[in-house]
Amino acid sequence: MTGASRGIGQVVAARLASSGYRLAVAARSASHIRQTAGEIGALPVELDVSDAAAVEAAVAAVEAELGAIDLLVNNAGVAGEAGFTWDQSPADWWRVFEVNVLGTFLCSRAVLPGMRARRRGRIVNIGSNAAFFSLADGPEERISAAYMASKAAVTRFTEALAAEARAEGISAFTISPGTVKSEMTAGIFQAEWDDPSLWSPPELAADLIEFIDSGALDGLSGRYIHAARDDWRALPGRIPEVIEADGMSQRVR
Repeated sequence: MTGASRGIGQVVAARLASSGYRLAVAARSASHIRQTAGEIGALPVELDVSDAAAVEAAVAAVEAELGAIDLLVNNAGVAGEAGFTWDQSPADWWRVFEVNVLGTFLCSRAVLPGMRARRRGRIVNIGSNAAFFSLADGPEERISAAYMASKAAVTRFTEALAAEARAEGISAFTISPGTVKSEMTAGIFQAEWDDPSLWSPPELAADLIEFIDSGALDGLSGRYIHAARDDWRALPGRIPEVIEADGMSQRVR
């Protein structure tokens, strides 16, 4: 699991470890990821997900230490600087894509050969409703355009990957954990910080990831699932309906 040293990633990693997963946790900060790994009994991996060679080496090291990777959770992400596009540094703007999109691609690409050889595997990419919400009421200068665009790209990439890998026995999903209190959201939602109706517990994302890994939702591979708003526990009985309606997808309507 990437982006596991703090926030949502740390909570999800702890839950998976407590459920008996043999887990590798990755993040850029060596000290933070070692601390997280030590607390939950996981393998720590210092990793910049935007570095292709480092990702390949990390996956090889994890497989050598823990065995086959059957579940990948791509959680590493950055929000970028808030503010209008014309005030953004090109390098900072592009860094959001390097982590959020390129990192998701590189980590997915690195685990796919093993998954294809075994003809099984699941990839869960952490998305956001920032990819979809309306801007009709005016600019949302609190959230960077780079972040919104990157999460839309992750959603579409996941759908394409799911279509490509379906015949290989591999499923891929984008999920939103909801709006979770974290270092990332502290600056964005400072005015609403004490409003309990806004926030979702990060444990919901962990519950959903475990449910996905049970195989119950493999028939919806490629879809976007919101941990806090979708009744995903009931989705196994609605798979034909969702597919018929082309629901839970990113479309121009």
